[in-house]
Amino acid sequence: MRLTARLIENLKRLIEGEDVAFSSLSKSLSDPLVSEGLLTIAYHGTRRLLRAPNPDTLKMALPRFNEALSNLDIAEEIANGNGARALQASISGNSKTRAVRSCPGFLVNTYENMECMLNGNHISINPPIGSTAYIADWKTFIPPVSVLIVGVENMENFLMIRKHRELIESFMRADETGVIFVARYAFSSDLTEWLRMIPNRYLHFGDFDLAGIDIFLNQFKPAVGDRGSFLIPNDIEDRICHGSRHRYDEHYSRYANLSTPDSDLTRLIGIIHRHRRTYDQEGYIE
Repeated sequence: MRLTARLIENLKRLIEGEDVAFSSLSKSLSDPLVSEGLLTIAYHGTRRLLRAPNPDTLKMALPRFNEALSNLDIAEEIANGNGARALQASISGNSKTRAVRSCPGFLVNTYENMECMLNGNHISINPPIGSTAYIADWKTFIPPVSVLIVGVENMENFLMIRKHRELIESFMRADETGVIFVARYAFSSDLTEWLRMIPNRYLHFGDFDLAGIDIFLNQFKPAVGDRGSFLIPNDIEDRICHGSRHRYDEHYSRYANLSTPDSDLTRLIGIIHRHRRTYDQEGYIE
């Protein structure tokens, strides 16, 4: 993410409790902030605005995107071309503003022991209930090719995968021998880059709303191609018809024309529009 004076100015305004134009932040930054509830979308007539419901929480989260955002005043100096090495060091702890995040990688979870490769060595992935594994050296992480990879968008579901076992296993194919669950860390692209590298089939478990479908189509589908699909339970229409009208209304203006050649997702989009409601994936925690 490139630091600009305009970006820093708008982030400062959000932290000070002001609204900013929806277009003032790039989609790559606004989408994850909105999906995690750090920003919300408000409307003033036909204008869409962004606001921070909890500015302090937003301020604490920003360094996960770029360490320079830990101090917006100094970041503004750098963005304006006043980034002397002393200023850069005061932010990043060295003589150059760090372009590499200190926590690369993603989270991994399993139902039961799974033998994988990491740095050319055999490792066992088997986090106890209530925990998860973290893969930092993700470029050398190799799962068995017969394993289904399931990406989980919401952390509550990711930490309670055993409560989804029956649902997930109903989507497994006869030749698949197990499941590895993965979740993004700090909104990085490491997970999607890793998915490009491996041959495994990918199943995306996200919210059943227009924004969730858009995340899959624009962030994950390009990485997995025909290997990837969106998890759509058989009873999803029954659940959506009792879902959230507010979430649908909130997303409608931005995703009203969302479309895809995928017939299953087209059907899901049609269900959402027909009932004008959405459904959170947490509803499948049994």
